Amino acid sequence: MARKYLILGAGSDLAKSFLKLQKFEAGDEAVLQYRTFQPALQNFAQEHDFKLEQADFQDLGSTQAFVDKLKAQKFVPTHILHIPAAPIENKRFTEYAWAEAEQQFNVQVRSLWMVLQTLIKPMAKTSTGKIVLILTSYTKGVPPKYLSTYVAVKYALMGLGKALASEYAPKHIQVNMISPSMMETKFLQNVYAGVVEQSAAANPMGRNVHVEDVVSLVQYLFSEKNSFVTGVNIPVSGGEVF
Repeated sequence: MARKYLILGAGSDLAKSFLKLQKFEAGDEAVLQYRTFQPALQNFAQEHDFKLEQADFQDLGSTQAFVDKLKAQKFVPTHILHIPAAPIENKRFTEYAWAEAEQQFNVQVRSLWMVLQTLIKPMAKTSTGKIVLILTSYTKGVPPKYLSTYVAVKYALMGLGKALASEYAPKHIQVNMISPSMMETKFLQNVYAGVVEQSAAANPMGRNVHVEDVVSLVQYLFSEKNSFVTGVNIPVSGGEVF
């Protein structure tokens, strides 16, 4: 059976690694949402005849236009990978403006909320669907200081994921979450380099997470081998958290 992928945040390093490593089959379709144009992503989409759709999830109108286009195209995904997040910056809680927290919430939670309110009913009618949300190991154990906005929004996303898993299990829609510890990607561009180095040194395995570590787990959760796992938040942390 051909698969229909919806990749939200396709411009991220993690998404690009997934697209590179995933073994797509003849007849597979994909809609790749991105915020900032990237030639490499366009080349990949053209090579596989996938659709590229621009949407800025910070903006309500842009998000709604994206959702309306999916509805008009009658695109019903079988697999959804949700990655979007605004860049993070280490700051004290009192230094964060509410607008910064709202931006993270809109990019990560509102986008998924709006997309699934349109798509999850038709997905349920097919009695199949696999949804994977990318969280953070900060949702496991004690979170770090100076990332209150990011941590709060990831917990909100985790709550939504667990609620959906509970509600849609009878419809055979599996919703799972992956919580990687620090990954060295462009997402960390505003994080002090010393923090990244300290994270690697403190990890039991002596390094930070590689995107391939996460991609392999996404592939399993998306595969036919996974027919009974839903509602879980799986850490990928090299033993940093369990």
